[in-house]
Amino acid sequence: YKNQKFNEINFVEVLFYSFPLCFIVGNLIVSINTLLFICVSLYVIKKKHLNFRFNRFYWILIIFYLYFFISTTYQYQIPGLLNDKIQNFSLENNPIFKSFLFIRFIILIFIIDVLIYNNIIKLEKLFLSSLICTSFVCFDLMLQYITGSDLFGYKNIEQWHSGPFGDEMIAGTFLKNFSFLSFFYIFNNFNKSKSNLIFSIFFITIHLSAALITSNRMPLLLFLFGCIIILVFVKNLRLIMSSGLLLFFIIFTLLIKFDSNLSTTYEKFIGDINIVKLFKNNQSKSIQTSVEKSTSDKNKIEKKEPEKNDFLKYSGYNRVFNTAIEMWKLHPVFGGGHKSFRIKCWKILSDDLDKIGARFDPKRPQKLSCGNHPHNYYLEFLAETGIVGTFLLVAFFFFIIKNSLSYLIKNKKKINFILPIFIIFFIEIWPLRSSGSFFTTWGATFFWINTAILMSYTVKKSCLKNQLKIFDKSKIN
Repeated sequence: YKNQKFNEINFVEVLFYSFPLCFIVGNLIVSINTLLFICVSLYVIKKKHLNFRFNRFYWILIIFYLYFFISTTYQYQIPGLLNDKIQNFSLENNPIFKSFLFIRFIILIFIIDVLIYNNIIKLEKLFLSSLICTSFVCFDLMLQYITGSDLFGYKNIEQWHSGPFGDEMIAGTFLKNFSFLSFFYIFNNFNKSKSNLIFSIFFITIHLSAALITSNRMPLLLFLFGCIIILVFVKNLRLIMSSGLLLFFIIFTLLIKFDSNLSTTYEKFIGDINIVKLFKNNQSKSIQTSVEKSTSDKNKIEKKEPEKNDFLKYSGYNRVFNTAIEMWKLHPVFGGGHKSFRIKCWKILSDDLDKIGARFDPKRPQKLSCGNHPHNYYLEFLAETGIVGTFLLVAFFFFIIKNSLSYLIKNKKKINFILPIFIIFFIEIWPLRSSGSFFTTWGATFFWINTAILMSYTVKKSCLKNQLKIFDKSKIN
């Protein structure tokens, strides 16, 4: 800055570009930074009389969060289990109060759109911030894996490595969320000399390998999914990405072979999602069923126990999924309200126990389980917001994807820096995955920041005129 003066606009920039660092430090810092960013940005918008626009998609979110707040309030005021539980909650943990606070995400989306529209925040600097933070996390994870302790003294727990996140096993999710921004900073700002190509390949391999040693299996799978999207749709990055993936799979093979903890973790996961095995198991069951029908002496037929690795059929996640479905059946239209799953799942388990007489009946595999959330966004939507809330969110996702794809196709030679934002959004809403809760501070803040950026750049072209200059060096097609 020429005048070297730190003003309110600079403060807004610092708060926005420091979000990747805040996600490393923890939920409290994320909340504080979000609150400061919103307050200071609103002050700047008013003081500078910044131009703004009201995106029509805001209406979907406004309607959803207003509906969710009313639905939650209603469900918790009805005499019964939820009403009894809420009496012991403090204000900050009260589901009704927390559902009201979701309004901050609508304000956050609006603010980011205004700041991008007025060319105050730029993606290149956010990409650079992500590059610094993901590189640090990778280094810290590698150090913890090799020595058993990271820079902050955090120890690994068996096969789990969390690096700077301590006892929260979310390092893989962090890398999955921010590494694509880091990748595209390098792709757009480094020339294509031989040394830089080698560095890019090495950088991709290191990030994937760091995600591997976290033992966060689903984030790693989604991370690879995003890399494959780049490999398929970005022609000039195919050599870099395919080379990075090849080196990663070599490292993956070696680690699985020589590290017993990682071997147990990933071999079980690969076995659980083995589709070929699924078809073989289904075929053997079909054959056995036909035999049972054709013989007259059914008592002589030895029935097989259901296989536990039958495509996650009896996995812990699948039992939670079943519980979410059972809960949704109780309130199919409007749902049970915010955070109702963690309360009502115990009642559902108790009712199931009464039906079968014993939860661990050896002749009947356990089909239900409990948790703080259903571990799948869409099942969480159904259980807590019902068909109405799920329809609103799915419609919002559909329109964002539709607009984004249309915009990327029409402008692929100019604004490929939007592609990583779209990839992050796409893999985040991918339905065939396990996930954390959609409504947590850490996850929701990241999701809506990323979504706000995507909306800002794909709704109208007018906001991109000044932004395109920062990526003039890019030759990605």
